[in-house]
This record gives sequence, C-alpha cells and structure tokens, in this order.
Amino acid sequence: MPKHTGRKAIVVGGTTRVGLAIAKRLVEGGAHVLLIQGWRHEVPDAAEQLGRAATLTLCAMSAGALTQAAAAHSFGAIDMLFVDAEPDPGTTGPRPYAVAVRALAPLVTDDGSVVLTTTSVDRCLPGMPDAGAHATTAAATRAFARALAVELAPRGVRVNTVSPGAIDTAAHDDTPAPRPATAPPPLGRRGSVDDVARAALFLAADATFTTGSVLSVDGGLGCADSRRRGCTEPEH
Repeated sequence: MPKHTGRKAIVVGGTTRVGLAIAKRLVEGGAHVLLIQGWRHEVPDAAEQLGRAATLTLCAMSAGALTQAAAAHSFGAIDMLFVDAEPDPGTTGPRPYAVAVRALAPLVTDDGSVVLTTTSVDRCLPGMPDAGAHATTAAATRAFARALAVELAPRGVRVNTVSPGAIDTAAHDDTPAPRPATAPPPLGRRGSVDDVARAALFLAADATFTTGSVLSVDGGLGCADSRRRGCTEPEH
C-alpha cells in the first residue's frame, strides 16, 4: 500500500519548483492533494501532471480566500500542510505565508504537520540581488515557524522548515533561481527540487518527534564558508 494512502494535504505555492515536486511525491504516495496558487502566478500543466488525485485552485493569499478555497473543494481536515515561503518577485517579508499558515493550520488534524520552505540560500549570498532582503525574510520565516511550533505543540502538530540551497530549478520552469558564481557545494553537485521535496516529506511524515527545526538541503553550501551564511543562524 502506498505510504500516504488516505491522507490529505494542502500545498500552498504548489504549481512550480519545490511545491510541485512535493505534490508529485504526495500523489505518488497515495495522498489526495489540494494545490493553492496565488493569482499572479503563471500556472503550468500541474493538474495534468498530477492526475485526479490532485486539485488546483487559484486564489488571493488572504485568510478569507484561503479558507474559502479549502471549503469549496470540501477538503475538510488535512494531515499535512506545506507552504512555500519564498517571496514573490518584488516583495519582502514573510507575511503572505504567515497568513496562509494561520488560515489553514486549524484544518491540520491533531498529530499532523506543517512544513515551510524558505527562500533559497543562494539568494542570500553576497552580491546577489536583494540578498539582504531575502536573508531577512528567511530568518523571519524560521522565527515564525518556531513560534508556531510551540503554539501548536499541545495538539501534537509539528511545524518545521526546509532551507534549500544550490538547487537546480532550470529543468522545472522557465524562471530558474539566480545562480551565483560560486564553487559547487561540498557534495560536488547542485541538488534538485526532488531532493528538497523528499526532505519536506521526511519532516511531514517520518520525523514524528521533531518540531521547530530547520533542515538545510544545500549540499553543505551553508557550512562551506562563513561568508555564505546570510540565511543561517547567526554565530555567537
């Protein structure tokens, strides 16, 4: 029997890059998935790729619109919530994704899970456009996730964060993340969105005693050079 048979999940930002990779793995595992995407995004053939086990809806990233979207598809209680917390171009701050989590977290069943994906570590490296803003967003998202982990712990709901880096997205959409001119990460290759998706599913389904944590999926990029730690915890 597939691992996620009978489970329901919502993926916010689920039609491109990491979100779509997460949705694919959920569907392959037997889960029923609702993908929620903001109005401003171009939507690829996500529904066709995922089949009948997945439903795609477009809506504004507001609390009312998000809860209405879930209700409109009779989704009810869910086992897993995934939120892509990488900001839209031209925006900063975690607020749209905090709104999404606040709106949809009440749907997560007791002992369920919430996983946020932060902005890529690559975007925070010195010399990258808006590196400071991206680093600030990533740090704020992690802080939000830790606070939410404590808040939801009495219900057994786990809240964790995936922090990707050195991920090659070119094969998955037409707007790949910028690639800084740096040496390869210590593992010697760039990762794939599927590497990030597998980490997210691990936190959601298997890491049953883990909450408030950040899992770096960057091939060692974040620890290779202290100058590259714009998206990591500050040194003391």
